[in-house]
Amino acid sequence: MMEATTQAEVTAYWNARAPAFDGVASHVAQGGVWRDVLAAAFGAGGPRDVVDLGSGTGACALIAASLGHRVRGYDGSEGMLAVARAAAEAAGLSVSFDAAVIDQAAIEPASADIVTLRNVLWTLEQPMVALAQAHAALRPGGMVLVSDGLWSVAPQFRSTYDPALAARLPWHGGLTEADARRMLAETGFGDARSWQHLFASPPYPGDVPMFVLSARKA
Repeated sequence: MMEATTQAEVTAYWNARAPAFDGVASHVAQGGVWRDVLAAAFGAGGPRDVVDLGSGTGACALIAASLGHRVRGYDGSEGMLAVARAAAEAAGLSVSFDAAVIDQAAIEPASADIVTLRNVLWTLEQPMVALAQAHAALRPGGMVLVSDGLWSVAPQFRSTYDPALAARLPWHGGLTEADARRMLAETGFGDARSWQHLFASPPYPGDVPMFVLSARKA
């Protein structure tokens, strides 16, 4: 996924941001709306196995657990996961959080019904590897849900890395929906369906163009 030096720098960045991250996060400020969007995308049905890649402070993992699903979350930042674990405990939710970068996460092939990656692809040196991991983790007919945005539109509000680190990340400026659709298709997923229309107003400051896409594994 990343060279060791790049991964160490990314992990250090998010460890440093972890204590204050949820104070300005969209998934906290608009938690109810995000829950509605994910509930619609996940669809009806009984409890399913959900894997959240790049969990951070648990945005998708906590929502999925609150919807009654069995959830495993993976992230390389222990600082972010400490916040996620505390949030899960405070909410009375059972989520298994493991400290592991995406390409090293111990996920059995075909063990998940849903895989989520929210605001993850822009942080990666090799984002296609993460999508391939999601594809491998899913059972046939399983769904990946990807959300991200074109963060360069509102640089004053965005998370950003040191310029030398940012230069190693192909999508540091953010992704468009078209970018994500192409990447999902190249990974072998079926036609993607968008869900961002369910937000009554842009969920990020600066009117950042964002997307929420789901696609199925054949």
